[in-house]
Amino acid sequence: MTDDDFTTRLLVELNLDDVDETRATINSLMKQARAVLVSAINSNVDLKVYMNDNLFLGALDALTTQLFYDRTLENNFSLGVQMMLVQLQAKYLNEGGDSNGNAQNS
Repeated sequence: MTDDDFTTRLLVELNLDDVDETRATINSLMKQARAVLVSAINSNVDLKVYMNDNLFLGALDALTTQLFYDRTLENNFSLGVQMMLVQLQAKYLNEGGDSNGNAQNS
């Protein structure tokens, strides 16, 4: 899924007006949320893999939405985001490394 596709889909899902300012905000928040998730899961996995994973996209939806309504994340990650993050960490634990669990530099 491309960034633009993600942004368009989330605008519709959240019933937000598709105007330049809102689109730019959602796109920026999505990139922030994606960076947080990738860093927390496994930064050695190619971004294309994540962007084709429905569980990752669900976590990205949830965290982007949470950032939209609570920019400071005053209450930390929601329980749903935490649950998905744990599942994704387990799923991608050994991706992008050698058979001994060591990360490989790209």
